[in-house]
Amino acid sequence: MKLALSATLIGSAAAFGGFGGKKAPAKAAAPVSRGTGPSIPSIALPWTETNLDGSLVGDVGFDPLGFSKYAPGAWWQGDEGDGSLKIFREAELMHGRIAQLACLGWIFPELYHFPGKDDAFAKMNPYEAVDAIPSAGWLQILAFMSSLEILRVNRLKDPAYIPGDLGLGQGEGRWNPFGFDYTAEEYYDKQLQEIKHSRLAMLGIAGLAAKSSGTDIGVLQQLGESFSRPEFVSKAGFYFPEGV
Repeated sequence: MKLALSATLIGSAAAFGGFGGKKAPAKAAAPVSRGTGPSIPSIALPWTETNLDGSLVGDVGFDPLGFSKYAPGAWWQGDEGDGSLKIFREAELMHGRIAQLACLGWIFPELYHFPGKDDAFAKMNPYEAVDAIPSAGWLQILAFMSSLEILRVNRLKDPAYIPGDLGLGQGEGRWNPFGFDYTAEEYYDKQLQEIKHSRLAMLGIAGLAAKSSGTDIGVLQQLGESFSRPEFVSKAGFYFPEGV
């Protein structure tokens, strides 16, 4: 199971271009006043203006709450800006990759039943699985999460760090077990694919969580029943009041 998840993470994310060391083509931006940001017409919301210039992969100017205006590392913030909004992009990629794995983990118990009745891995309802995790398991999970977060924060301090770069994929001195060798254009397309899949997965896991609440029926079974026809609807007189 661990090997399968590791292969999925490395294969999909590296193939999508999130692990490589190449930067996406950036558009030149005119300097503006520090801390304010430019006013650029938004592609996603044409009736609004944004501070995003489209240089990030997958950027279509969707920022209705204006978070990017005060983002640390924004290119319009004078000498402190590095042109990448990398704290926000790092967070988006991190949550998107986790969401992709979470969507897979959410339906996996329906595809393969782990042995044991009381084990958290054997629970069909993810909420019951959370309650079944022992205290020692929670400590291991929190320790692992904390160590990764500390590592991530330290990497963000490096001006040369590219958001989402885990040292995997194509490039000199990088671990590339699948032999990826994309051109610059292909690499940009893979980065765009990853960010789109990440955003879709973040919405998808929210939908899976809502669908699984209050029921012991798995989401795959619920999906299958959506295309089935109950036997009682075919009975004569079903649509007439009883006794008629």
